[in-house]
Formats: sequence, structure tokens, C-alpha cells
Amino acid sequence: MNKYILLLLLSILINSCKSESILNGRKYQTDSINENIYTFDMKSHNYSKKMVSGTIGKGKFKTFVLSSEKTLIVCNDINWGKTSGNIKEMNKTGDSVVAGVFDGYKNLGSTIFEITSKQKKLSFRKTYVNQLQQTESEGTLIKK
Repeated sequence: MNKYILLLLLSILINSCKSESILNGRKYQTDSINENIYTFDMKSHNYSKKMVSGTIGKGKFKTFVLSSEKTLIVCNDINWGKTSGNIKEMNKTGDSVVAGVFDGYKNLGSTIFEITSKQKKLSFRKTYVNQLQQTESEGTLIKK
């Protein structure tokens, strides 16, 4: 009997320490002037992306609460980024010499929005799973 009471108290304690999400509204939208506009529906976990060209993309996302001030939104899309570079060869003296150039694409991974709350203002940083250190865009998240 004591085991069950102890487990019940322990589960209540663990749940009370859990961080709450800063995204408590129903819909949020990114403020963007020259960039795509994302709209997140927190109730159904669906997002829509309106591109500058006018086309609309849709999908699902997951939220991860890191702390009371920081939440991650991970979209279920896959992005490809254009890459280019030099093909180098070593000459007889051991120096590397450019032998040609290449163009290609690399998988950037899913889109991630890092949402931060500062004085009741929600700001975001957009990045990709395989390039977490690089920021593609930043802005404010607006509650709709």
C-alpha cells in the first residue's frame, strides 16, 4: 500500500515541476516582410506556409518545451540547400590546386523555430536541423 502512495506522490511531484509552454494561444503567425509567412495552429498542431511567390505549403509540427522561456517548433518538412565548392588536387610539391568546381544540394533537414519569450514578447529564430548554429531568419511571433 505504501508503494502505491509513494508512486502517486512522486508522479504528482514530477508533473508539477514540468515547464509550461509559452505558446498558450490558439494561432500564431510570423511577422515577415521579405520572407515566407508561417501560421501555427497550436490546437491541431498544423502549420501553413505562405510563400512570397503566392503558393501555400501545409504540414504538421511538434513542440518541445525546453524551459518556461524557450520552446522549439519542429516542422515535418525536408529542405534542400544549394552548395558549391572547389575540387582540389595536390600537385607534385604537395600544394592543393583547384582542379574544378562542383554544384549540388545537401539535406538541411526539418525547419525549426526557436521561440523565446522576453517581457511578454515572443521572438523566433528560424533554422534547420542539420544547421542549428546558422540562423536563416529572425522576427516576432504574433498571436492571432
